[in-house]
Amino acid sequence: MFSNAVDAMFWMVNSALNVWTILALLAVSFYEWWKKPHPNFPPGPRGLPIIGVLPWLGGDPQKVLFDWGQKYGTVMSVRMAGVDNVFLNTYDAINTAFVKQGDNFSGRPAVELFTDVLKFNGLVYVDFGGKLLNQRKFAMQALKSLGMGKREMENVVNEEMRHLAKHLETKVGKPIDLELDLYNMIGNIICVTAFGRRFDYDDQKFKEVFEVLKNEYVQDETLLVLLMHFYKYLRFIPPFKGAHQRFLQAEKFIGDAFQPIIDEHKKNFQPDCIGDYIDAFLYEQKYGKEKEYFTDEQLHITVRDIFEAGTETTSYTLAWLFLGLLNYPDIHKNIVTEVDQVLGSSTNPSMSHRSDMPATCAFIQEVMRYCILFANAIPHQTTTDTTLNGFTLPKNTTVSPNIYAAHFDPNTWPNPHEFNPGRHIDQDGKFVYSPKVIPFSLGRRACLGESLARMEVFLVFVGILQKFTITPGSFKFPSLTDGHNGVAFSPKPYKLKLHLR
Repeated sequence: MFSNAVDAMFWMVNSALNVWTILALLAVSFYEWWKKPHPNFPPGPRGLPIIGVLPWLGGDPQKVLFDWGQKYGTVMSVRMAGVDNVFLNTYDAINTAFVKQGDNFSGRPAVELFTDVLKFNGLVYVDFGGKLLNQRKFAMQALKSLGMGKREMENVVNEEMRHLAKHLETKVGKPIDLELDLYNMIGNIICVTAFGRRFDYDDQKFKEVFEVLKNEYVQDETLLVLLMHFYKYLRFIPPFKGAHQRFLQAEKFIGDAFQPIIDEHKKNFQPDCIGDYIDAFLYEQKYGKEKEYFTDEQLHITVRDIFEAGTETTSYTLAWLFLGLLNYPDIHKNIVTEVDQVLGSSTNPSMSHRSDMPATCAFIQEVMRYCILFANAIPHQTTTDTTLNGFTLPKNTTVSPNIYAAHFDPNTWPNPHEFNPGRHIDQDGKFVYSPKVIPFSLGRRACLGESLARMEVFLVFVGILQKFTITPGSFKFPSLTDGHNGVAFSPKPYKLKLHLR
């Protein structure tokens, strides 16, 4: 009897402790959800404890963030799991942070999804500091010293355009998906620059690399990968765990594909014969003053960074451009007329022709404004306690440019959801370049290959129109708002037909 009473008493005490433990945990969770990093932190939605705003993001997170920006202002905070992420919703806010206060906003948060692969190497996800500054400076100087100036790169692009045209001639009159061929072409331009060689369009290994890269950015589970940017613990939970593993496997496959090329360069390296980016890197590794930055791991990851970033951005932009022509036949007709008048059938396109091609340039700029590949780019991180637009952002705050909101800001772009290339042409019929169209972001962490990408887009787009007439490959094709939201915003699959001119 006494024993039963003691057991009952211990049970009640234990139950009470369990209740208090649960209440304490709930109180801590609520406090963590309620508190802000600083009393003067930007306003914004917090969602629910632990998971933050995850249930509200849906399949079009950029549009949800746009709506929130209209409510909370130019600088807002969004609770992603237990982390407050700051989004900059106008061009002026992005420019103020990333350009005018560049040193304070040029850090990079550690994203475990990529840390597993990169080990803090490369050019994209490495944090701000001596290593990044050294490697960006080296990359720009290496390309310049290798004779990769504007005129030389135009020759490289036009030569690869010749190979592409020959390849496409075998597909004339057939409904084709041009996207993979665009991948192959842009990839070859990068390969010539970085590796000193190109690959045939029928090269099986080359095609496999592009298939993996393409699927990595547009497959159905890329939304899972995107969410793991912000919710790092998701990678341990199905179905995120599987997506995480497949992402790592894809990255490894792409990196391994280029390792034999690096090994070949090492084997044949001659310090007095520097022919490409890898040669230049190996020279610094052996004879440079800052050898600690020029490791084998850094070379391996940087080569992959250059290849991936240089290929998918330009390829998707071109895919959107050709889809735009199918959607707007009157604009298509005007651009073809302009190409014929300025270039004819035999003149190689040059960047110098842009001043005589306002309709073409306006169309390209409007597609870049309207079809945003990376709506929030890659997150930055504050390197010190700082202020922005009257708000206080502590050191190590994650900050993202809301490029979608900036490109659809009605204060900058009247009727922003209307596709209208005419907004980029003045009353004299001349093209007006806008610095507020920022697909490559701004500041110290802006895309290193922006100038090359812009050149490729113009020369390839014009070059294909010069040699082929483009018609729909089916009765139905996507609109310019009907894309796939994955790691990048890419067009849904569509087919077109090419006809020799």
